[in-house]
Amino acid sequence: MKPGNVFLVAILVGALAAAMGVRYVRNLQQQIAEIRNSGNRPTVDVVVAADQIPIGARVEVNQVKLVAWPVEAQPEGTARATKDVVGSIARVTIERNQPILQQALVAQGAGLLPLMIPEGMRGMSVRVDSVTGVSGFITPLSHVDVIIAGQPEGDSDQKSKVVLQNVKVLATGKSIEQKDEKPVEVPTVTLLVSPEDAERLTLAARFEPVRLALRNYRDEEVVKTSGIATRVLFEGDGRPVQGVTKVARGRGPAPYSVEILLGEKVTRQPLF
Repeated sequence: MKPGNVFLVAILVGALAAAMGVRYVRNLQQQIAEIRNSGNRPTVDVVVAADQIPIGARVEVNQVKLVAWPVEAQPEGTARATKDVVGSIARVTIERNQPILQQALVAQGAGLLPLMIPEGMRGMSVRVDSVTGVSGFITPLSHVDVIIAGQPEGDSDQKSKVVLQNVKVLATGKSIEQKDEKPVEVPTVTLLVSPEDAERLTLAARFEPVRLALRNYRDEEVVKTSGIATRVLFEGDGRPVQGVTKVARGRGPAPYSVEILLGEKVTRQPLF
């Protein structure tokens, strides 16, 4: 190839490379511009929690604030002004900086408890003993087992039995009853139950006051128990029973075995 042609080819290759470089720079500038413009998207004022608002708490002025929120990312039902939420009651826990939705609030003056009952479930109040009522360990959202004690029909002995397990507590309070012709306060607990369990709890309430055993929040296991009679209490040795009593299965005679000594290690080998 002649030197002149080589020089011409070099010029063409250089021009092509320069054109491709310019195109790449323009594309990069366009992408940067799009990224910059994305920060200028239209926004709207949204009410968010300035701090955590626990369930059942009344929303105060200092617990909410307005922040700019992209219009297309605005959650449906978000409050737009602080006056729309102040004074309302939180029906769920609202975390810090979380947008406050209208469906997460109960209007001022409205009852909160009915809105906490899921469809198909019931809220039922029962009278409890004074220890349960004043101890403070049973609180709303706790999970408890319901225990009764009394004399079953046709039985001459007293007996206690767990009748409901892992029941959610909706509320605690007091009711006024007449005792010795005087009004007295009686502690009550409102439990979340199914219609079938409400029937069971109604019968259990005949053995008032019912007892409530507090459960761990993570413990959802249903334990099968047969109850315990008074006479059985006097037959035990007083040691607490851990977990569920297991029924021992019948076993044949113990097999013969030999001990093998290897240095300081002793192992036992059964003989079949």
